[in-house]
Amino acid sequence: MNRIFATLFATVCCTMILSIGTLFAQREQVGIRYEIFGTRTIPAATPTTFNGGNIGGSLFTFNAGFQSQLDRDGTMLLNSQFVYRNANTFFPVAKNPINGDFTYGSVGGHAIYYEGIYLQTISEKFQLALAARAGLFSDLNNINLSHFRIEPLFFLDYFVDEKLTLGLGFVYNTSNFGRLISVPLIHIYWIPSSEVLLDALLPTRLDLWYYPSKQWDLGLSIVLNGSQFQLGQSPGIIGLDRTDKRVQDINQMFFANATIGPNIRYNIFEKTYVSFEGGYSIVRRFGFDSGFPVGTGSVPARTDADYIASYLRGFDFGVNTWFLRFGVQIMY
Repeated sequence: MNRIFATLFATVCCTMILSIGTLFAQREQVGIRYEIFGTRTIPAATPTTFNGGNIGGSLFTFNAGFQSQLDRDGTMLLNSQFVYRNANTFFPVAKNPINGDFTYGSVGGHAIYYEGIYLQTISEKFQLALAARAGLFSDLNNINLSHFRIEPLFFLDYFVDEKLTLGLGFVYNTSNFGRLISVPLIHIYWIPSSEVLLDALLPTRLDLWYYPSKQWDLGLSIVLNGSQFQLGQSPGIIGLDRTDKRVQDINQMFFANATIGPNIRYNIFEKTYVSFEGGYSIVRRFGFDSGFPVGTGSVPARTDADYIASYLRGFDFGVNTWFLRFGVQIMY
């Protein structure tokens, strides 16, 4: 039983929905990644004044952590990670009515958080996982309590045999979808042979790995990666129906990208790996919103759904593009 548990510990830790876009973050002592998305033209912005403008972005992640055995038998384990993520995007903020040229702006979202995963062996067949990500998700301007949040998760794994593990769980207030929503989880971990691994935490991730040698890991990954940041400073978007007063209502930025593509890792020495992933997005969302639209002066507060949808979500669109993700990791 302890051998099965030890094998699954690294796997379960790396499959957490909490590790957005970082498939092996919970197996890592230290990891650095950089991700870029190709610039694309907006075909259907709201309002339509932004149609034809360009949008692009990048994401930087640094994580470092440690693992703790909480009892002598190894049935209670805690994996801790400290993570910093920086999401940057550029987008049109205004359009010249005479020549049609766009003026561009940018916003940076910062996530600084602790991510903890507690694993408890219940029996020969069952293992419980409790996890939480807690910290700051903000543009670092005018920080208040709304810029902090916690995203808890739990699931129960059943060891069918030494090759197959199935699990069910639930995550509350995850931002992987670009919005804070709660969703059920299905965990699948299957080793059909010594060289092949299927590892999935649906609906956010599915990985198929092939291990041709000790140095090379070759895979195919489908990943949903997203987040939501509170803004202490408005991005300054000016549309057809926007006024300086109404621009102040924007206090959230969100994004979500579902990607598919090959994933390659190479063991350069000891426990140090370099990784490269590329491919294409199959879902892409980016936009601004207001959790609590407010009025200022003679302009009253707006709460109607049409206003929220058309004014604040100016870049909620489905333009897919290529992506590249690369980094260096030191494993346990």
